[in-house]
Amino acid sequence: MKNSDFDWNDLKYFLAVARHGGLTGAAASLDTSPSTVSRHIASLEKKLGNTLFVRHQTGYAMTDDGSALFSRTEQVEQAVMATERSAAQAAQRQMSGQVRLATTEMLALHLVVPNLPQFHSAYPRLQVEIVVALVRANLTRREADLALRVVPPSEDDDAGDYVANRIGDLRFAMYGERRAVESVSAKAAAWQEMDYVSWDEAAANLPVARWIASAFGGKRPLFACNSMQAQYTAIRAGLGIGLLPCFVADRDPALARIPVPIALPSNGLWLVYHRDLKGSQRVLALRNFIAELAVTHLEESDAPGGGADGWVRR
Repeated sequence: MKNSDFDWNDLKYFLAVARHGGLTGAAASLDTSPSTVSRHIASLEKKLGNTLFVRHQTGYAMTDDGSALFSRTEQVEQAVMATERSAAQAAQRQMSGQVRLATTEMLALHLVVPNLPQFHSAYPRLQVEIVVALVRANLTRREADLALRVVPPSEDDDAGDYVANRIGDLRFAMYGERRAVESVSAKAAAWQEMDYVSWDEAAANLPVARWIASAFGGKRPLFACNSMQAQYTAIRAGLGIGLLPCFVADRDPALARIPVPIALPSNGLWLVYHRDLKGSQRVLALRNFIAELAVTHLEESDAPGGGADGWVRR
C-alpha cells in the first residue's frame, strides 16, 4: 500500500467503533450513519490487509491486529490533540485588543474581577474594561461589547439584534450579620421582627425589592439604597437582614443564612452581545470565560441550608 492510498480519516472511524463497540454508537458520536462508518472500516481493513474487528450479535470486538492498531492510533491521536492545544494556546496568547463588559457592581466585584487574573494568564494581550452602571449599556451604540445581565434583551432593546445566552441562575436568600442573627430568638417568624435593608423607592419595582417588601408586610426598611453592594455592606455591619446573592453571602463567614418559609426569588443570568460581534474572538473569549465562572461559582451556593432549629449555623 502506498502512503498516498491511505485515508487517515479512516482512523477516526476505527477509534469510534473500538470505543463504542459497534456501528450505531460510533455513528452517533461522529454525527453520521452506521453505513458510512461500516464503509470506512471495510476500506481500512482492505488497505491494511488485516481483520480489525470480529462482528457479534451484541457488537464489534477487536482482533489482536485491531488491538495493536488501537494502541498505536491512540498515541497518534493524543499527539495530534496536544499539538492542537498548543496551537490554540499560542493563538490565545497572541490575541490582542480590548473588550468592554457591562455588568452590575455586585457581579463585577464578586464574580468577574476576582477571577480576571486567570483570564489575563490565558489572554495576556487582551485588555478587559468593565462598565458598571445602573442603566443598562446600549450594545447597539457600542457602549459595551458584552453585557452580563440579570434580564434577557426585551422588545424595547430590539432583541432580534442580540445574541443572549442564559448561563445560570442568580439565587438569593435571606442573610444577617452572624452575631445579630444568633442573638435573636430562633422561633419561626423571628426574622420578620428584625430590621431589614432593601432597595430605595426608585428601584421598588425590581422583583427582589417587591419580594422583600411583601415578606415584611409593608414594614419600612431601616436602610434603603439603589446599590446591592451597599446593601451587602449594611447587612455585614448589622444594620439589618436582607436578600443577597447566595454565591456572595455563603462565602462570607461574617454572615448567616436565615431560612424563611416562603419561596425565595432568583434571576436568570444572561450574557448578551450584538449580532455584529458574533464572530469576534475577543468577545467569545470573555463570554466563554464568564460562562465557566457561572458554572463553578454560582451553582456551588444554591442549596438551602439550616440548622435543626431553623437557623443556619457555620
